[in-house]
Amino acid sequence: MHELQPVPAKSKLEAVVDRLVDFISSNRYSAGDRLPSERELMDALGVGRSSVREAVRKLEALNALEIRHGAGTFVRRTIQPGEILVPLAIREERGALLLALDLRRALESEAAALAALRGSDADIANIEEKLLAMEAVHQAKGAALEEDEAFHRSIYEAAQNPLFEQIISNMRGPFLKFFSNAVKSTRIGESSFPLHRELYQAIADRDPERSRAKTVELLDLVEQDLRMMD
Repeated sequence: MHELQPVPAKSKLEAVVDRLVDFISSNRYSAGDRLPSERELMDALGVGRSSVREAVRKLEALNALEIRHGAGTFVRRTIQPGEILVPLAIREERGALLLALDLRRALESEAAALAALRGSDADIANIEEKLLAMEAVHQAKGAALEEDEAFHRSIYEAAQNPLFEQIISNMRGPFLKFFSNAVKSTRIGESSFPLHRELYQAIADRDPERSRAKTVELLDLVEQDLRMMD
């Protein structure tokens, strides 16, 4: 396993963040994997508890890590060394999310089109795998928020531009938190669910324009869900 190296004293927070990113990348951590304990990171990096916590919180704000109280810190999405880390301040409120949807339409529709044009056969197979997992959970539980996120993340990866995954995943985080309580008692997201297979098929058919259109159609339904919620 790739070893963590002690962090120089200067620019400590930035250095800790860089080391964590390098550790995640070098050890091929993927979404859902658990990071070493806080104490292990403190010892390995030669820094105090507050520095480790600040670095983890920064990566959590970037939707790269998830802190599960009582369970540990888990990878939410993989990030690469040298990646531009730009946190987006989007409130988990309907008005702010509706504004963010304007940007999501532009970015996600382009990512889907590029996935259709650039995605390898392995990328397309990965998208289908994530779709099948989402459909299975949806049929069993009626909601599949984490699987839905994994499906869309596989499309961003297929676009062959890491900035799509970084920026869009960062934007999707507040939506995921906002909807997480709603889907426990309602059928929010039910109307948009069938469109995921249609979107996959458009990408698999290497049809960029249909991929764009299906993405916009899907996000239009997300907007409808947002507007109907109290």
